[in-house]
Amino acid sequence: MKAYLKFPVLLILLGMIISACAGGSFQPVDKEYVLTTDLRDGNLIYLGVSDEINGVENPTLSAAPGERVTITLINGGMGHHDVTLPEVKVSTDVVTEKGQSASVTFTVPDLHGEMEYYDSVANHAEIGMRGKIVVTDTGQDMPVITTSVESNGDPAVLAAFQKGACGSCHNIAGIPNAKGVLGPDLSDASNLAQAHLDSSAYTGSADSVEAYLEESILQPDLFLAESCPTGPCPAGVMPATLSNTLTTDEINSIVTYLSGLPDGAYGETVTVSTSEDKEPTTGVDVVRDPADLPGPIGDREPTTVRIDLETIEVEGQLADGTTYTYWTFNGQVPGPFYRVRVGDTIEVHLKNSSSSVMNHSVDFHAVTGPGGGAVMTQTKPGEETVFTAKAINVGLFVYHCATPMVADHIANGMYGLILVEPEGGLAPVDREFYVMQGELYTAGAFGEHGHQPSDTTKLLNEDPEYFVFNGAVNALVDQKPLKANVGESVRIFFGVGGPNFTSSFHVIGEIFDRVYDQASLTGAPLTDVQTTLVPPGGATMVEFNLEVPGNYVLVDHALSRLQRGLAGYLVVEGDANPDIFNGTPSEGSGH
Repeated sequence: MKAYLKFPVLLILLGMIISACAGGSFQPVDKEYVLTTDLRDGNLIYLGVSDEINGVENPTLSAAPGERVTITLINGGMGHHDVTLPEVKVSTDVVTEKGQSASVTFTVPDLHGEMEYYDSVANHAEIGMRGKIVVTDTGQDMPVITTSVESNGDPAVLAAFQKGACGSCHNIAGIPNAKGVLGPDLSDASNLAQAHLDSSAYTGSADSVEAYLEESILQPDLFLAESCPTGPCPAGVMPATLSNTLTTDEINSIVTYLSGLPDGAYGETVTVSTSEDKEPTTGVDVVRDPADLPGPIGDREPTTVRIDLETIEVEGQLADGTTYTYWTFNGQVPGPFYRVRVGDTIEVHLKNSSSSVMNHSVDFHAVTGPGGGAVMTQTKPGEETVFTAKAINVGLFVYHCATPMVADHIANGMYGLILVEPEGGLAPVDREFYVMQGELYTAGAFGEHGHQPSDTTKLLNEDPEYFVFNGAVNALVDQKPLKANVGESVRIFFGVGGPNFTSSFHVIGEIFDRVYDQASLTGAPLTDVQTTLVPPGGATMVEFNLEVPGNYVLVDHALSRLQRGLAGYLVVEGDANPDIFNGTPSEGSGH
């Protein structure tokens, strides 16, 4: 297990022991609950990962007056969070990184009814990160999920049986050598229930399978087996390593598991989906037109340029039948192209849409100062931040979100370019285009239909399903190709958002007359270049003249990425030029 995951948990547990032993007397903890954070259908939630609440969203907890209760929160990797209990005026520390945990221990007040817990960071409570603690004399667990039974007697929802998830095995009080085996496969629940009803081991009051299943919500230790289950757990299901009193190893086990868990993979029920059983979905168009950029500045004096950015989270069209929740600047990928001149002062206004789930920020590589502005713009949903900076270096620079986990925000579409022109501006050309390359890490395989959540494990392993220009599969082929005419000069501002892969940028059938390597615009350009390397977080400017009509394909010359959606067209119209290129087109070229 990685050391950075172990040490926060060990320190937290040590702090719990020290605080519990104040005054030389140890105060035992009566109950422990462990929650993590997760993203479900675009909504942030608490997810239970300890006994009784395992797999339950925003679970209802239980306690008795005077009990000592510990709540541990583990960051599942989506922003900053805490657990706050207003009735007892306590909260955990804020957890900011995936796998980080924090705990709070409190004494339940002498009351009967409900206490609230919620996330006090940003507007997370308002969007659903909240739950309750039911306080009764017995501290008896309350129902945590509604059970419904179809007409054939099979349970439609019975996640409460997953007390310990896959491989869980519990001793059943009062029945010697009996084990309660609770797992995710509930397809045979009705038969198991009937068998137990008919056995002498059953001591409850239910007189039907339906009543039995309802009763089992309060008494989940009812399924019996002669031995505990063995073998691997199904994909996406947490292995059972929990007990009523969590040990250091057990909490470490949870942290280790969550650190490799794809967002949304672990829940009340487990469904392994395929492309055949998902309905095609349609989202909004997030693709920025490559011709959508401001014209040259020309020769002017320095001034103050206002930049307005709004961070917007939107379900966009990734491919035919496939959508993805993009995090964007101004609703498109990449963000707007900005153009200033050296010596200008940029005044950046970053607004985070009130509909956002996450905090967002912006780091301009063109800015000299801590974080490139990110330290000034960590912005909560519904709020706005402002900073100013002087553009003191000429060049073409990337900007991107820099809110932890930074790679996650970039992979979701939060990147763009800003051009700082030299005094007097750039040499004129006939056409200018704006293209950026990025990767997407989806839970489903490339081409799988339906809405695709992001997959943090694939992101951390640098294993993307999609490579894209301007945000979507073949966005610059079918939707918004680059267009020009024979005889024109072309300039492409090209950048890589990434967050991980270098591009070998190439236009099939053209040679770059000039390449401004690493987007350095003050030195002499390279000339007559076939392919140029652009790193993640980097950019280049290429220029060339058009002599022959046809479709010219923009690619990353790591050409396997063509099969993952990475292609664009430069469509050139005009008269043929047989002195330079002549012949009869053959079938199947795709050009």
